[in-house]
Amino acid sequence: MLVLKNVNKYYDTGFEKIHELKDVSLELPDQGFIVILGKSGCGKSTLLNIIGGLDNYNSGDIIINGKNLSQIKKYEWDNYRNTYVGFVFQEFYLIEENTIGKNIALVLELQGYAKEVIDEKVKNILTEVGSKVLVY
Repeated sequence: MLVLKNVNKYYDTGFEKIHELKDVSLELPDQGFIVILGKSGCGKSTLLNIIGGLDNYNSGDIIINGKNLSQIKKYEWDNYRNTYVGFVFQEFYLIEENTIGKNIALVLELQGYAKEVIDEKVKNILTEVGSKVLVY
């Protein structure tokens, strides 16, 4: 479960604090389909970037599976992002020199899968999306 308690994100201009997020609290289940709706500029992307570990927050608590993210070490953030968070960006953030299959394989390698498992998973994924003709 993911829990946010009074999470704040603001910028200090020197004259005032401009809040992007103010005292955001919510609980998200382990599984399910979540939709975040709001007007342009209301903080949706900021919230997702903070949950995803791509942006910092100023105060509050983010707790995933009982662990407070404010207490994890800097080097643990990559593991957090790789294990708990998945993003579908508007832009393709792929390594252009790699095939799609190699981009998929890289994520699986970072998760510690064996090469044989990676090869099978990549082939299954490419087949599922109708891209089995792509070289892996």
